Amino acid sequence: MIKLIASDMDGTLLNDKKQLPEDFFDTIDSLCEKGVKFTVASGRTYAAVEHLFPEEYRKKLDYICDNGAYIVHEGKTLEITPLDRSDFEEFMHAAEKIGGLKILVCAVGGTYHLHDTSDFNAEVSKFYKNHIECDDLLAIKDTVYKLAVCDMQGAQQRGKPALDAIFGDRLNIQVSGPIWMDVMAGGVSKGSALKKLSAALGIDRSEVMAFGDYYNDMDMLTTAGMSFAMENGSEDIKKITTHIAQSNNCGGVTKAIKQYVLSEVNV
Repeated sequence: MIKLIASDMDGTLLNDKKQLPEDFFDTIDSLCEKGVKFTVASGRTYAAVEHLFPEEYRKKLDYICDNGAYIVHEGKTLEITPLDRSDFEEFMHAAEKIGGLKILVCAVGGTYHLHDTSDFNAEVSKFYKNHIECDDLLAIKDTVYKLAVCDMQGAQQRGKPALDAIFGDRLNIQVSGPIWMDVMAGGVSKGSALKKLSAALGIDRSEVMAFGDYYNDMDMLTTAGMSFAMENGSEDIKKITTHIAQSNNCGGVTKAIKQYVLSEVNV
């Protein structure tokens, strides 16, 4: 029996217009009646996702944010995993040497980036709220838990291999979109956060369902006993899941929940 559901946001739960499925809140109400927890699992910050949900639903949902670095359970912060300051500083210097990388620093007090008049500001606004422009990212004294790195030349093809060659397993560098990477402390991912949340709830892996579409969802999908790649997702993701859901533009997440959880189908 499924007791916990985790879903990625962009490209998965949200359609291409960044809208929730029309039946999302009715689905959440039905899940609550059955005692099933729903968890929003995103590369975005908590501030960038919680505003999508009306006040009365925010505490009904749990949140895995910043690709696992920030976990919220029943309206309270369950865990924040910061980046070591020395790793943060080394990363900033390495990124400068590689060149062509623009960085958004996600921290407890907000998200920070350098003054920029290029397309980067427009990209940041798509996914983040409360972002603060500054003159020197290394001067930030806040507690940093994730770096969102934009590589307009291609994250998977260029940025990630270059950064992996330097940091190896010391940092977890996840490709979260064609031009985006998320950098967290080693061992931090949506999958590790889902394990912690499951443990807090006393839920076994076999009782967990997860939905995703891209590389930063892989750990979460392999953690869940029942996993869905979106029809619109990466072909590599489809190879590791137990099921394929209809596309994000067809409300694939809520349709699968209705079929496999709310209709009592034997899965």
